Amino acid sequence: MKQKYEDSIHPFITMMDRISDIVFILEVLPGPEFVYEFINEQGKQVLGLNETILGKSFGDIYPQKRADYIKNQYIKVMNSKNHTHFELTGDDGWIGETTLNPIINVDNEVTHILSITRDITERKALESDLAKTSAELGLVWDHASDAIFFMNEDGSIYRVNRAFEEMLGYHEGEVQGVLIPPFFTAHNQEKHEAFLSKLFGGSAFENMERQRVRKDGRIIEVLASYRPVQLNGRAYAIVMYKEVTQLKKAERQAKEREERFKSLFDANPDIIWAINAHGQVEDVNAAALDILGYTREEILNMDHHLLTNHTDSHISYEDALKKTLEGESVEYTASLTHKTGKKVELKIKTLPISVNGETIGIYEVGQDVTLRNRAQRALKKMAFSDSLTGLPNRRYITEKIDDTIAAAKKNQSKFALLYIDMDHFKEINDTFGHDAGDDLLKLFANRIRHELSDEEMVARLGGDEFLVLLPGACEDGAVQKAEQVLNSLRKPYRISGHELDVTSSVGISIYPLHGKNKRELIKEADEALYSAKDNGKNMFKLPEK
Repeated sequence: MKQKYEDSIHPFITMMDRISDIVFILEVLPGPEFVYEFINEQGKQVLGLNETILGKSFGDIYPQKRADYIKNQYIKVMNSKNHTHFELTGDDGWIGETTLNPIINVDNEVTHILSITRDITERKALESDLAKTSAELGLVWDHASDAIFFMNEDGSIYRVNRAFEEMLGYHEGEVQGVLIPPFFTAHNQEKHEAFLSKLFGGSAFENMERQRVRKDGRIIEVLASYRPVQLNGRAYAIVMYKEVTQLKKAERQAKEREERFKSLFDANPDIIWAINAHGQVEDVNAAALDILGYTREEILNMDHHLLTNHTDSHISYEDALKKTLEGESVEYTASLTHKTGKKVELKIKTLPISVNGETIGIYEVGQDVTLRNRAQRALKKMAFSDSLTGLPNRRYITEKIDDTIAAAKKNQSKFALLYIDMDHFKEINDTFGHDAGDDLLKLFANRIRHELSDEEMVARLGGDEFLVLLPGACEDGAVQKAEQVLNSLRKPYRISGHELDVTSSVGISIYPLHGKNKRELIKEADEALYSAKDNGKNMFKLPEK
């Protein structure tokens, strides 16, 4: 049956190796359990995997939390016999959209599941990008959250920004040059012409409550502002729509300033510093109060700019200022201190202010990324640590072993691995319960950690298995450390009112004596560990020569 299945999907597998999506085929086993049976070439290249994953389950490859999440998606497909979709994010920011499809045999049983993952990283990034640059609105055009468009003297639309397209659902090409815009409601041409006459006669109109109809037919409420402007000798009107349907914040919004750029400047949720050609702060928006705690007056009266000497990037503030005044936009990060003393992390983007080809100043836009960075650091810590003991996990230590191998090759040095396993842990777990077992594992982990230096590290691989990395250690040093750790682990443990005598076994491997890569070194240490167990436990063993 299996041969027949493999023959039938062989052309399919050949095709899958040629597509740009990541493709897996997993076999459904009792349990249920799912094991990898196929990975296409794109999966190997994008995810850095190889055919060693074949025959393995999610728990063998991913951290437990991620493995459980993926497995639940597969169980859903197996039970429903219908496809499903989900997204996964990698540590490097890669985002994949996965579709799972059941493969059903003649007995209506799901025997395999086909996984197809498409890289949507770029798409997601594009969805969050600001609108494209528009020369007519200048540099702040991209940062506007409100719909903005230019109107010709006849009332037709000349240009629109991205926020306009998102708010009303029309692309620029669909409304450009149209005399009666399709988003108007209850249009009266006579009143419209009278309004245009006043507008292009020099009158400006602010915060007019209007209804507009989206392309999908939904009516939205906006505050509409109109202002006549002159660009290159031609008359236009700049129009701004602030949607109040969903935000319901119109009453809290400050009255739009007379100048269009100042309106955008004040409403921006990010900090914006206006800097003159001499590097002096001339203005700052209201977001500074929310993010940094200082008032506008306090910032303007400071002896030096808050960003001076506080950049976290490779470029200094002075160099960033110089480059921007030369016409180049610069991005960097900075860590500032809130007025109350707390740390604020900012992502800064500088924008040269050009008039007639001359840079007369710059805007410094500071996005508060404190919470985002904190969340990213927390997620990274979770991805590389064991939730029970707080120790690094398998993934973390295996990456460290790779780094240590590279350093050892460069310096022609050695290092050692200690593979540690508690003797009779299952019996303890069965006798005293899983809570007691967890408490024992935490004490066990702390004792190992206590015996290590700052350069050495221990990770929990899973269950009662631990792996110790000893950089620079030779055989004698590894043996001495193993004896030291075993002596500490032999001391009685007080668990749930009981005093437990627990022993452990240790397997040792030395680089490069017992292996040239992490797989060989871990394998040799593991085999030495089981040799110690087979010879009576409560001891350490080196690989047999």
